[in-house]
Amino acid sequence: MAAGSPVLLSWVAVNNDPYERHRGSREYRLVDGQRIPGPTLTLLFDPDSELNGKIRDAVLLYRSGDGSKDQPERRIAEETKQAIEEWSNKRNHKIHVVLEPWPGDDPTDHKSIFEFLRRKVPEIRKRYAGRELIIHVSPGTGAMHTVWVLMAETGFIGRPFRVVQSLRKEDRHGHRALIPIELGIETFYKVYMASRPAQVGSDEQDIVWDPERFRTPRMQELFTQARRFAHLNVPILLLGERGTGKTTLASWIRLHSPFRRKEQDAKWPSVACGQYSAETMRAELFGYKKGAFTGATEDREGLLAAAHGDTLFLDEIGDVSQELQRLLIRALEERRYFPLGDQQPRKSNFRLLTATNLGPDELQRRLHPDFLDRISLLTLRLPPLREIREELDWLWEEIYDRAAQRAGVRPQEAALGADHHREVISHLRGHPLPGNLRDLFRVAYRIIAAKTDPHEPLSPRRAVSYGLQALSEPDELLSPPLGANHRPQALAAGSDPPEDGWVSRAVARAFADAKPLDSVVAAARRISVRQVEGDLKAYLAGELERIARHRGVTPRQLCDVSDRSLRAWKAGRRSRKKSSN
Repeated sequence: MAAGSPVLLSWVAVNNDPYERHRGSREYRLVDGQRIPGPTLTLLFDPDSELNGKIRDAVLLYRSGDGSKDQPERRIAEETKQAIEEWSNKRNHKIHVVLEPWPGDDPTDHKSIFEFLRRKVPEIRKRYAGRELIIHVSPGTGAMHTVWVLMAETGFIGRPFRVVQSLRKEDRHGHRALIPIELGIETFYKVYMASRPAQVGSDEQDIVWDPERFRTPRMQELFTQARRFAHLNVPILLLGERGTGKTTLASWIRLHSPFRRKEQDAKWPSVACGQYSAETMRAELFGYKKGAFTGATEDREGLLAAAHGDTLFLDEIGDVSQELQRLLIRALEERRYFPLGDQQPRKSNFRLLTATNLGPDELQRRLHPDFLDRISLLTLRLPPLREIREELDWLWEEIYDRAAQRAGVRPQEAALGADHHREVISHLRGHPLPGNLRDLFRVAYRIIAAKTDPHEPLSPRRAVSYGLQALSEPDELLSPPLGANHRPQALAAGSDPPEDGWVSRAVARAFADAKPLDSVVAAARRISVRQVEGDLKAYLAGELERIARHRGVTPRQLCDVSDRSLRAWKAGRRSRKKSSN
């Protein structure tokens, strides 16, 4: 296998491979006593083919039928393989040929051909990871041609690839031996990859959530619900931890709904609420009239105007001010709003999607009950990766390819072998992945950086080890809040973590938010379970005593622990503090 070279993927032409035949007798056609190369030999060796001398691997598909050795298609496939090897030996250009049988009976059965290729192409894509696949559509039946092109146009073939057609000499009419094939169909895949929320951007947006690839009932059911909800003009609240793909799901819902204006696909109305103050957020959403405030030198339409007949996406909805929540309630109910400084109402019939990574308690604290009720009429919760580990098999390789594209690295330079991908997936399955898709991107970027380092590139195995270190290093940006008393100096080598209760608070916060403890353990280096247990018991005892005093009852009436035990819990904390001092 030659790293980096293109790979030919093609059916065998029964009537024209390896050389053109007379259809009735299947004898080779001769011109001036010479056999005429068929489409496969033309692509590989014709002097007018741009791929002449560039391909080192070829995968030829053929119909095997009942699998018998005297099957004509099998004999022609083996003859084609032999002819390729003879031509390549003459030119000192070795090509490794693999024959892949299709156990189908009807070469005009589109569905059967598609089901075979749908399973086989991902296997071939993994086998030649990072290398360009040359999809040759000339050989085969009309049904085979059609399935190839539609698979390429609709995203069933992993990139990089290109689709080409080879031409016989008498059919070229000034063209070269190969011409590219592209229908330009507007498919969901193409539109999805071109569609981005206007102001909400992240790596995980590049991942295409394809329900056909889901392996877990939980994700399958989630997208079944999303499909059902998509056609209703009813607000949907998307819940999930950071990096679970809420923005991606918002794009999916919009593209599967009637609330989409195609001209806005490349930049549809959305906003990350946390990046604005209350005043600027209102201006961004509702627009304003000239002179409405200092700096308003001209009229400006807001996102509600752009969202008319489309979808408005508000990410980080917990950061919206109380005043703006009231204005949004009115816009939702009346389908009209007032720009800043304008007394004339504007109409906007928009569909609202919102998203948050906040837990239910924090969300209820930040949002007015009426507003929360209106935006959560329908809810969808994206699970963290640690709860859908079976999806990692396809997600990891998808993310690795996207990371290489985003990093501006050529696929062949970033390519990893199947064994290395399996090693990464094995490690990912055993990690809680608190950053979810972002953790996968962190690992991918590190591997790519190490493997393509222009000064000291690492071998694929060492690059993988280097990349996986991202999972064991503490990341303050992804860790649960450690409380006001968290002291960064505790992370310095050789220093001791402060015994002021921050670990116990961090554990309690992680438990409340159902978050993993990796970052807490990394920061503390070693957790005293006894101390955490004692701190939590002391907190519980103190709160029960306070509430009991306020209500005029005994603590024993509020819980199933004796007053004596509660006092012991509090005394234990005082003794620990005294000994630490």
